[in-house]
Amino acid sequence: MELLYHFCILHDYMRLDNALQEILKISRSQASQWIESNLVKMNEKNTKKSQILKKGSCIEIYTIKNTSKAINTDELIQGLDIEVIYENSDYLILNKPRNLVVHHAPSVKGVTLTDYLSAKNYELSTINGEMRFGIVHRLDKDTSGAILVAKNNASHLRFAEMLQNRTMGRIYICVINKALQHNTFVECYMGRNPNNRLKMAKLDKEKYPFARDSKSEFRKIMESKNGVFELIGVRLFSGRTHQIRVHLSTLQRYIYGDMLYSPENLKSTYKTKMLLHAQLLYFDGNVFSAKIPKDLLKFLNENFINYESKLEAFLSQWQDELRKIARN
Repeated sequence: MELLYHFCILHDYMRLDNALQEILKISRSQASQWIESNLVKMNEKNTKKSQILKKGSCIEIYTIKNTSKAINTDELIQGLDIEVIYENSDYLILNKPRNLVVHHAPSVKGVTLTDYLSAKNYELSTINGEMRFGIVHRLDKDTSGAILVAKNNASHLRFAEMLQNRTMGRIYICVINKALQHNTFVECYMGRNPNNRLKMAKLDKEKYPFARDSKSEFRKIMESKNGVFELIGVRLFSGRTHQIRVHLSTLQRYIYGDMLYSPENLKSTYKTKMLLHAQLLYFDGNVFSAKIPKDLLKFLNENFINYESKLEAFLSQWQDELRKIARN
């Protein structure tokens, strides 16, 4: 391991994770992840996130050196076609294909995006530990689109701060089963569904203190030619797991192909995977766009009349709005 930070506390804190969040301007989940990975020492000893800090306590934060060796590249990239949207010395923006997990977890057995990056010999940030080299934010396995990867720890921390203060974000497009009545926002507390561990849900904060705030904006783009479906745009103001799907379910709307959240009578009608795509990624006044995957394009061509011009106008309008927000 390599030393990333060393500092001494100037006043008391009730919890270590709260202290790191405040001092380093990172998310509390990021701080907890470091602590649980034994990357944080207090007075040269491992500690826990609920540890009380006294004035004068010395904190050391370490990072794992990226020593992973590239695995069999030919075998790894077989069937993978990952578009590079933009790249410089600090970060990489990719168009993640559907059915690709971003990073390893105990339940993941297949190839991941981090495997792909390792095979390509990218220099990546090490802040999130060896299973998540470079990963600043994630996309669900079934979601395609723009994803940002940090090449060094300095840029990773900068992007983590942007996510925390919500100056970096994503715009998604998706096809839903029934048109929205109007453009709308959904804001609620979310957490693991107490009745189904595979799902997330809207929760009562008083009953479930672990629930976290979430907010999404939904905008209408156009209805399908038979009036059954609607293409919509979604802006995330937070990045909770399954956020778009949970928020849509509160409106009794479901993404076409979503086999987890849709009611049974809709599942039998699906003829493709979930049609959810992270179209735009924005930060620092820049807006990056990810090409729409073939299966979503096919569905749009079959079910929507002249969608190209309406979608182009919609995305252009939103890009203009995002650039104005960044200037202000």
